[in-house]
Amino acid sequence: MVKIKVLKNRLEQLYTSINKIKRYEDISLEEFLEDDIIQDVVEYNLFIAINMMIDIAVHIVIDNNLGKINTMGEAFEILCKEKYITKDEMIIYKNIVAFRNILSHEYVKIDKKMVYEIMKKNLVDFDKFILFINDNFI
Repeated sequence: MVKIKVLKNRLEQLYTSINKIKRYEDISLEEFLEDDIIQDVVEYNLFIAINMMIDIAVHIVIDNNLGKINTMGEAFEILCKEKYITKDEMIIYKNIVAFRNILSHEYVKIDKKMVYEIMKKNLVDFDKFILFINDNFI
């Protein structure tokens, strides 16, 4: 059985991080590339938001005895297999996890334009995940 308090705490952090990013979503690419503080805020909060998504997915899989997880992306594969999310959503979330790994391990070489594009185009994926959790587990 999923622990609602655990999910709520992680959802709150996920929501907070996404809202911090949204403060900058209307700036231009040029403004983003010129301001290393904004880059840091966006990258850090993307990293935290993605980690919260992973934690939530892992929590659901483990607490519901849905399977064994060996990698962060596998939690989303299991959620898809168990029909909690669609295959398209699984692919999106696994790509988000891959981006988290870039943020975590390749921080010296992060493509700032890619970060900007994610900020502009992919925050909706986080919003959809938040709605999914609220609608199905809270």
